Amino acid sequence: MGEGTLESNDRRALHEAAAWHVKLRGTAVTPSLQQAWTDWHEADPAHQRAWLRVQSVTAQLSHLPAPLARQALGRRSDPNRRSAVRAVALGLGSGATAWLAWKGAPLEHWQAAHRTATGERRDLTLPDGSLVALDTATSVDVAFDDRQRLLRLYRGRILVATGPDALGRPFSVQTPQGHVLALGTRFTVHVADDGLCHVNVQEKTVRLQPLDSEATPTELQAGQHAAFSASAAQPPASADPFAASWHEGGLIALDMPLGQLIDALARYRPGYLGCTPEVAGLRVSGAFPVDDTDRALAALVSRFPLQLSTRTRYWVQVQARSGGD
Repeated sequence: MGEGTLESNDRRALHEAAAWHVKLRGTAVTPSLQQAWTDWHEADPAHQRAWLRVQSVTAQLSHLPAPLARQALGRRSDPNRRSAVRAVALGLGSGATAWLAWKGAPLEHWQAAHRTATGERRDLTLPDGSLVALDTATSVDVAFDDRQRLLRLYRGRILVATGPDALGRPFSVQTPQGHVLALGTRFTVHVADDGLCHVNVQEKTVRLQPLDSEATPTELQAGQHAAFSASAAQPPASADPFAASWHEGGLIALDMPLGQLIDALARYRPGYLGCTPEVAGLRVSGAFPVDDTDRALAALVSRFPLQLSTRTRYWVQVQARSGGD
């Protein structure tokens, strides 16, 4: 069905191509780096096919509308509470997980100085010049003093771009699971509904320290990802090269299971958005706008054998197209 026929070699090449795309775009391209890419590209026809595919998918992102945060920095767009409650009522059963996650948000989330609503994103410039981007449904407090630069992330996801401080103060992100210490870097931190904190490093190094003081710290290098709980961190693994694509206005899927993409899009949409088990494993690729989930869903339906079951604006399920193949 659709794109679910990639061989393991092609799938591996696709992820390598994605990593090369991010590396070549995010750093100064030296002759040695260019040669390394050329060697990789010419080593296997699968690499060449994968590179073309990545370029095609990422080109779609450039055609998306400018990110909301760049259009209206700091604008609040809280959804109508009555509509949200109505959506929850309609979504109970199929959408109970999303409702419980919303209802179970910690008190700190609602009291945080910086908070985004569902579907909203915002950029912050910190007192030291560091940049922090808040994704949808995210809450954070800023605690800078003479000794430290600290962010408290209660819920959601942030992208951090920071560097050395003139006063020598360390930069860290505190989450319910522990601390993320930045060593002059660019990275994302996501306090997820699975109870774990997920960290993707794009530049330099970060150190993870679970809340349990006896837990061993874990260092992540550029291109690595790890999740950790209050008691332990998982072993480092290859990071999703497009983990921060939401900041550019879209989610980039490369051979991604449909269920995973729908879960990601659901974070930007009030009410229930899900898919049936029979299509959850369908592999999809593309760039999907986070500021217009209706358009993202329309793109899925136009490219793949899918259709939408819509009870209301706040209850949508993706399923196999009737009579499709």
